[in-house]
Amino acid sequence: MPRVSVIVPVYNGQEYIAATLETAFAQTFQDFEVIVIDDGSTDRTEASLERFRDKITLLKNTHKGPASSRNLGLEASRGSLIAFLDSDDFWLPEKLERQVSIAGSHPEYGIITTDMAKFNAAGIIQPSCAALGPPIPSGYVLERLLFDNWIGTSCAMVRRECFEKVGKFADDSVALGKDDWNMWMRIAAQYPVYYLDKVLVHYRVHPQSFSDQDPEKVLAGWLAQLDWFEESIPQLRVQHELMQEARFRFCWRIAWDVLRALDPEGARDKLRRALRYCPYSAKAWSALAITHLPMPVLRFLKSTARAARQNH
Repeated sequence: MPRVSVIVPVYNGQEYIAATLETAFAQTFQDFEVIVIDDGSTDRTEASLERFRDKITLLKNTHKGPASSRNLGLEASRGSLIAFLDSDDFWLPEKLERQVSIAGSHPEYGIITTDMAKFNAAGIIQPSCAALGPPIPSGYVLERLLFDNWIGTSCAMVRRECFEKVGKFADDSVALGKDDWNMWMRIAAQYPVYYLDKVLVHYRVHPQSFSDQDPEKVLAGWLAQLDWFEESIPQLRVQHELMQEARFRFCWRIAWDVLRALDPEGARDKLRRALRYCPYSAKAWSALAITHLPMPVLRFLKSTARAARQNH
């Protein structure tokens, strides 16, 4: 019986899946199984997996999404600890060893997670994601996790008992593409989370700009999840002000991104929504005023801010 089950969902991953699996098999800790779930790939993913046939359990899904594929992997898994690895990310060699050690010495923690770096085809573009914000604590972190999903899927190691207690990953009808955040919140409501402040995962960033996404759809997904959390997690049902603050922050985040993309009308709409949740926010009122500036002034402010960041 392996100590760890590694679950790897993949869809049309012919370009990266082999390199990703190599980082799993290069771990200093070797008592694990690897379960790959092909979610109905139409490219040469299966051919890329051929050389790993004697090392992996390969399951097939019918293009139902990563949540469904992770659930298939969970059903087939045998380990007492479950680690997830997205099909285009990399693990550093000591990732499993460090987490298994913590799991053994701290049995009370439901999730053991780590810091990660971001990279693209040119190399590392963000050496530490944790460095971008305030220090991440260990312990009962439900409220902190409410404002930002700082648990990367490829960073998480979860005790099997957590899934037995909170259930499977939610499908898109509930999670709206945010099945990982949904799961971590459900677990964090009942278990403490251990944060290992060390980069042990490299997260691949694909060439996709914010303008390629639909800001309204992104925001709607976040707000729908917050509604679900408030209805489904007992600790949050009685914290209306906290939930309103969370809704404000997600509206603010999208509004600021839209404004930086020089869409003042779209930003204005998101800021007005943000102010419904926190009507006395000085920064939201200030940003709303900025959206009424002429476009040449907005372009100048954007170029000035970019130059300041580069000089810094």
